[in-house]
Amino acid sequence: MRAVLFPLVTALAVAVLAPLRSAQAGSDEAMVQAAFVANFARFTQWPAAVLPQRQGVMQLCQYGQREDLEQALRALQGRPLQGASVQWRQIQRAEEARGCHLLFVSEPGLALVALTGQPVLTVSDQPGFVQRGGMIGLLRHGGRLRFEIHLGAASQAGLKLSSDLLSLAVGVIEAPLRREGAP
Repeated sequence: MRAVLFPLVTALAVAVLAPLRSAQAGSDEAMVQAAFVANFARFTQWPAAVLPQRQGVMQLCQYGQREDLEQALRALQGRPLQGASVQWRQIQRAEEARGCHLLFVSEPGLALVALTGQPVLTVSDQPGFVQRGGMIGLLRHGGRLRFEIHLGAASQAGLKLSSDLLSLAVGVIEAPLRREGAP
């Protein structure tokens, strides 16, 4: 199954981001990350109250300044994703993430604890992201971009990640999030 699904996910990513091929060579990594983000959204189910298609918009947010990633994520704007139109926006504080469906954390400094229980899929390429409570962490594995998942964090937020997505992860943490000060 994994051998069949990975090429499918990769093909979807290439189709979504084909117009970005004219971007600078230095932004190739950001384009691949944006493709992963789009596919993470495709394989995530949000609670009924915040379903993207119900709202007509898939809010894709970014915390932190990273120009190449911003351009790649902005290129997704207006494209259909889960029956909704992608809308990108920059946030400066965790409180601004309310209403986001997916939040890419592109630099350290965001207090993830402020998002605990919120139906916001958090993604980052920061080292140790899932160990700090993030849901999907992008990492280099064997020379390729891969990802690990904190299923406990996603479940606590009311998000359901598809078994296909879980099967592609290089690691899955199933334990629930531990709050600071809890045993």
